[in-house]
Amino acid sequence: MKRSLLHFFVILLWLMPCKTSAYTSKDCIRCHSEDRKQSSLQISIREFQGSAHGSEITCEDCHTGIRNEEHEKVVGSGVVDCGQCHEQKNLHGLPSKMENRPQCHSCHTRHGILRKDDKASTVHPDQLKNTCKGCHPVECGETDYFSWLPSKQIMSHKKMDFSQAFSKDNCIGCHQGQGAHGEKAQLNGQNCHICHMSVKDQGAVMGYIHARANSEKQPVIFTAAIIYQIFIVLLLWAGFRFYILKLFGKRRKRRK
Repeated sequence: MKRSLLHFFVILLWLMPCKTSAYTSKDCIRCHSEDRKQSSLQISIREFQGSAHGSEITCEDCHTGIRNEEHEKVVGSGVVDCGQCHEQKNLHGLPSKMENRPQCHSCHTRHGILRKDDKASTVHPDQLKNTCKGCHPVECGETDYFSWLPSKQIMSHKKMDFSQAFSKDNCIGCHQGQGAHGEKAQLNGQNCHICHMSVKDQGAVMGYIHARANSEKQPVIFTAAIIYQIFIVLLLWAGFRFYILKLFGKRRKRRK
């Protein structure tokens, strides 16, 4: 009798819908694929399949907090911890508050992650300038009102090692691991940091590499920027005044 009741409860539990059953990648794609409208969070399946992770891991391997449909009600259930597989720690922007710090996907993208030697990768040397520009626009060449003139970037040179192709656009050439993951380890063979970074990696040794007219951090450049712009304004005003006087002078001569 007891055995029959036990079998009955086992069968009953098996037939009941279970909300704790884990999702599969097909379940995720059903709602989050580009051509679906069930969710506003959509991904490109083709982009993910062509990524470094496409053939190795599944959705549930990264999104471990999602197990069933209840994740729709839980804020942050889809957060990914890359440290589960990768040894590198994300120490980028460590002095800032957690909510203001960049995350792994800020540089590597969310689902289209490519290997660093792939020319289309966001962390490939050819793409680094565009990637870093998202958080460091002035350092990557974009200028603001006060720094448009003195923010001319110092061109890299080949005086130290002719075997290396130095480029001012290769941010990791100087910042190496500390500029990427916040670690001391080098990420490539370039040695710009030997001359251009101080011992404590707190600033450039040979002048400002990223000149920026900032009254607090770079007051000299800030002052120079103001002087330059005052000079340009005076030059334009003098030219305009000269043109106006010359124009009125011609009119007076015609009247006479």
